[in-house]
Amino acid sequence: MTFTFRFFPFKDFIFSIIPTIGTYGGFLDGIITFPNKWMAFGSGFVVSVILAIIFHAENKRNYRRSLAEILAMGYFMNFTGRLAKLLKGKADISFSFPDTNLVAYPPGKVNVKVGIPGTLNALVKYCNMVEAQSDVVYIRESTKNDPYWVRAKKEDDGTITIYEFPRTLFALSRYLEKEFENQQKAEKNSKKIYKYFDDKLKQLKIQHSNEFPNDRIKFQYV
Repeated sequence: MTFTFRFFPFKDFIFSIIPTIGTYGGFLDGIITFPNKWMAFGSGFVVSVILAIIFHAENKRNYRRSLAEILAMGYFMNFTGRLAKLLKGKADISFSFPDTNLVAYPPGKVNVKVGIPGTLNALVKYCNMVEAQSDVVYIRESTKNDPYWVRAKKEDDGTITIYEFPRTLFALSRYLEKEFENQQKAEKNSKKIYKYFDDKLKQLKIQHSNEFPNDRIKFQYV
């Protein structure tokens, strides 16, 4: 883990850890007999530094988790917002394809596949696959003037599949530059951070299970 003073607990170190150096030293002196008080004080200082490092690691982990969870909450709103309402409704959903005007599908004929990547490399590969195999399609609603776009593909059985994945994860490299500064670090760190994202999505699906159609929106690992 890359050390940075951004997550160093200065306040904890000054107001909590440093004042207890003597306490740590006295505690250790009760277990190990030191030749003099300076060695006891030094041992207490070492313990304080170790605790500061532990606090630093915890602060950094909490920041990563919080950032991933915020992105997950924003992304999940896609499935409890306009798209969910259309899929749970009874009216046909109109899709505007590049090669046609409008094609209407009943909600029962519309499927959504959401790819959840495990690493940055998996995210890039799935993004490339979706862009190669699907078209940018606009969903138009009679009650709204502004359409919104999705990646979709007409299927041979008369249904339509919308391909989704959390594009918002690409933004992590801008917020966590050190963790994504090279390919090796990006692959290793993204695995941990994407896990926080996925865990939050699972939690949100349970909390809002009545707000989106589980039978129409399928999450899969890619």
